Amino acid sequence: MTISGVLPVIPTPMKDGAFDAASLRRFLDHMLPFVDGFTLLGSTGEAPSMSTAERMEIAEQALAMTPDDKRVVVGVTDTAIGESIRLARHAGEHGAAGVLCASPYYFPNTSRGLGEYLEALADATDVEIVFYDNPTPTQTVVAAEQIVEYARRIPRLNTVKLTDHALEKIPVWQDAGLQVHAGDDPILFRFLRAGVDGAMVIAPAVFPAAFREVWDRRAVGDLPGALEVFSEEIAPFLHVFGLGDEIATSKAILADVGVFASAETRLPLHATDADRRELLIQAYRLCTQRTEQRTGVPVLSA
Repeated sequence: MTISGVLPVIPTPMKDGAFDAASLRRFLDHMLPFVDGFTLLGSTGEAPSMSTAERMEIAEQALAMTPDDKRVVVGVTDTAIGESIRLARHAGEHGAAGVLCASPYYFPNTSRGLGEYLEALADATDVEIVFYDNPTPTQTVVAAEQIVEYARRIPRLNTVKLTDHALEKIPVWQDAGLQVHAGDDPILFRFLRAGVDGAMVIAPAVFPAAFREVWDRRAVGDLPGALEVFSEEIAPFLHVFGLGDEIATSKAILADVGVFASAETRLPLHATDADRRELLIQAYRLCTQRTEQRTGVPVLSA
């Protein structure tokens, strides 16, 4: 089985230190008409700041809220293989289409060690595995051929989320029969131009209608048209929302448009300050006004 399509990574709404299920329901209502599903409890979802029990509770509630025709990928990255297995089994039992797993990020990874980690995860579960190629936080750079070799040994490893900017990996993986997802918003259109099979990024969660138009135009070969919509209705916001602080800035704008009840983050992250928040509001208004002009359909306003 392969996993493709628009599956945005989503921030986890928090209120008074706990998961805010009501905000997630509003978020899904905002997003799901335009996307193929979503990815939760990855980096954007602040999973590294949560306990295993908390991650399982959030996954169970989110999966229960999601219509059967939408695919959900659940993050299971951990420093302990036992915890990754527990999270993956739980996600599969509650209907996840797949699980997202990056390299464990404390001890140095070797090619053999990482491969055996992924094999152990696959052997202990029956869910599809998406490898998360994310070299900055994991301090692990993987070669394209390395993942191809893993996939030969692991039948359920058929998909990769690429956050690394080494776009030359994309055709290597696709030639080997793997699906490749865009994994970093700052170079999102470069991913699209390179022919990725899916998108696990934040932009479609904030601008679902605009991104669906971009994705559909690209799918029929209209790259100039896709770039026109992207540059006018998404890119100005991505320029403001930042590198490394996009979790807090995404939560800020979702709170300001009334989707999230709070822009609260989990320590060690901090909420976005007032000056940055005003820039985000201005950029969001600029983008959504252009979407409204193109479609004639109102968009959530800040």
